[in-house]
Amino acid sequence: MHSEFARAAGEIAREAGQFLKRFSDTHRLSVARKGSDYDFVTNADEESQRLIAARLRDRFPDHRFVGEEDGLDDAQVAEILASGDYCWVCDPLDGTVNYIHHMSAYAVSIGLVKDGRAVAGAIYAPESDALYIAARGAGASLNGRAIRASGCDDLHRAFVSSDLAAMDLPRREKNLERVKRVGLAAGGLRVGGSACVGIARTACGWQDAYWNIGVHAWDVAAGIVILEEAGGAVTDIFGGPFDFDMKRGFLGAASGALAASIGGVMPR
Repeated sequence: MHSEFARAAGEIAREAGQFLKRFSDTHRLSVARKGSDYDFVTNADEESQRLIAARLRDRFPDHRFVGEEDGLDDAQVAEILASGDYCWVCDPLDGTVNYIHHMSAYAVSIGLVKDGRAVAGAIYAPESDALYIAARGAGASLNGRAIRASGCDDLHRAFVSSDLAAMDLPRREKNLERVKRVGLAAGGLRVGGSACVGIARTACGWQDAYWNIGVHAWDVAAGIVILEEAGGAVTDIFGGPFDFDMKRGFLGAASGALAASIGGVMPR
């Protein structure tokens, strides 16, 4: 059953991603701030979410749906995801700033959560036509080929990435201190601008970890099952248990040992 859900998520994510790619080429973007001076939404985000919600509700009318543009806070989303119902969690355009500036690192993320656990999901990056899919217990794939995390367990050899999430200035300054500390300890660090892309790259073994303190459930729900099915580990940024309330952020790593190492150097 979860494999069926993953396939549906993949089909819909691809449709939404191709819509976003065409939209950027043929429409004028309307850009507005939301939440903070560093957080943006476009008419493309909103149209993509409407498309995804309609497709999912048509196929799975008994399932719940939460999208980034619904305006729910993390606590409300966590309560919904813990309710026991199947709930689709969608980011219709992850990497909005990249998209606005015509950078390729943006994606659509559609995850399915049951009893507080991600069970199926898909991430689609339109510019590279990369479709990542996973279902709990059935493995993870990229365009139909099985993928595997690198298994790296040494932070000094690890290639990691993060993002400066949309948050107020004091929290951004704290996050920059975390970037500095982890960057000095790691073999290499990049800032990419899309949580979905960073998690998917980790699942493929192209990098060894992705972490972010400012993400939300819709940014990571699909990525969690994709990375775990690829053999990776998911924790909070300090190496502790992950929780959809997002109070301690997200860390996805190639191994549990690497997650613990990153958590160990992360400033509190």
